[in-house]
Amino acid sequence: MSATPPDRDDIEAELARVLASPDFEKNQGASRFLKFVVAETLDGRGDRLKAFTIATQALERKDTFDSQNNSAVRVQALRLRQLLQAWYEGPGANSPVRIEIKTGTYKPNFVRGAPLDAEAQCCASDLAARSDLPTPQEAAPPERRSFGRRFAGALGLAFSVFFVALTGLMTEPASPPGARSGNAPPLPSLRIERPSGDKPFGDLTQALELEFSAFDNVIVRKSNAEASPSVNAYALSLQPADKAYVAELLRLSDRTLVWAERFPLPDGADALARQARGLAQTLGDAYGVIDVDALRLLNDFDGMPRGFNCTLSAFTFLKNQSLDRLRVARECLEVAVGANARDDDARAMLAIVLVHDAFYAPPESDSRADLARAEKLAQEAFDLAPRRARSYFARFVAAYAAQRYDEAFAAARAALALNGNSTLFARAIGAAYILRGDVEAGMALLNPLIDATNDVSPALGAAALGHELRGERREAERLLARPGASNQALALLLQLSLCADAACARDRSADLRRNFPGIAADIGAALDRIGAAEPVKTRLQTSPLRDGQR
Repeated sequence: MSATPPDRDDIEAELARVLASPDFEKNQGASRFLKFVVAETLDGRGDRLKAFTIATQALERKDTFDSQNNSAVRVQALRLRQLLQAWYEGPGANSPVRIEIKTGTYKPNFVRGAPLDAEAQCCASDLAARSDLPTPQEAAPPERRSFGRRFAGALGLAFSVFFVALTGLMTEPASPPGARSGNAPPLPSLRIERPSGDKPFGDLTQALELEFSAFDNVIVRKSNAEASPSVNAYALSLQPADKAYVAELLRLSDRTLVWAERFPLPDGADALARQARGLAQTLGDAYGVIDVDALRLLNDFDGMPRGFNCTLSAFTFLKNQSLDRLRVARECLEVAVGANARDDDARAMLAIVLVHDAFYAPPESDSRADLARAEKLAQEAFDLAPRRARSYFARFVAAYAAQRYDEAFAAARAALALNGNSTLFARAIGAAYILRGDVEAGMALLNPLIDATNDVSPALGAAALGHELRGERREAERLLARPGASNQALALLLQLSLCADAACARDRSADLRRNFPGIAADIGAALDRIGAAEPVKTRLQTSPLRDGQR
């Protein structure tokens, strides 16, 4: 490499090439981080770069960001170094300039590399023009590889496979009303405790922090942070055990052992990546172990749910389609939105709930006002927190309800890129793909969820429908035979369409009227409301029985 330092134009051209690469285009948090620290350094302020400045000016954290106890910047810096290393070991190997951010500093170094070839020279200006981060409408198309296969890959890239940019979600949502009262436990926090001085556990801890930081319903604390008395403060303790380790989840307020499992020590980068992601999904996913434990404590908080309890009510509805829980979630979210103009989390969740309320409403109901309000709330949530996965997910739900499907799925891909660990997102978006007739994209998201667990969530009916649309009747019937399938709207509609005798049709119709009266009142209108494409709508309204025998 030449000892001559690169000039500003060369550095900015290299920055444009890096930001235009697929991994950085998908990883918006890392891109914003890199763009900010390069600009600050070129303007002579590199020595002043601190975690708080990066968090509040590049990563859009609130002014209350606590760099001592919140590892968002540290984790994002680790992710950025991994992406830069992958770039310069791969597509950027011949770049004329290298951008390096050494461990222990946020100030980048700029060094000369290999000269540009003729093709790269000709295209540098085009890449510079593309250096802005993608909008939801410009998000990359979904990858079609199996969800399970995305657990594999070398450690440097394992966290970017399938849906990348997992670390953009460390934003702490504004506190809804009563956040400090006995009725509103705070957002759960997690710190990871490991044996000191043990390198395998150090690598695993870093990988776990990276994966957990993808979730917006858990705040990751530094391992040396003081224990919090909060009822929703947790620690994940890694205990060595003869070529293995035991992972224990402790509730710190009373040292209750909430969950524990034994794992072999990971042998290599692939195993490390798989274990980290699997643990993060098991514990940190919406309605995972941490959420379920928090839900157990709801009885300790009287009255209407507030704070994280309100979010849990919405999660419960999205998990099991309980219309009672839908009403509770709407009520408490309305209070939160009205009381705090900067609560992006409550706005995103209320937009999602309003759309689902419209989906399940009787045909004669006029839901236009609710849907218009859902779009407004989704936009407000996005304006307040444009780098949170839940903001994009709310935009997906609102645009889908408005039948702007290209816009909806672009926002969906952005949500998944920001949080590829969220089974909640994967279920809803996979079901939407299938309802719109894109069976392969939907099944790529749903099959791993259905195969991994005895899932009776809304994903079950959508996956069964996907099998049916593929002509895989036996697989569809296998899913529909699971206990609890008759409690899911789409599963019930498919079961009804498959009925070959009057008794079956009578029972399924009764289940539909009891659980989803708004859908049962006019199935065709309900299918229109949930965006079923014409071939899908036709299939769900076709039955071996004549209409008069139902």
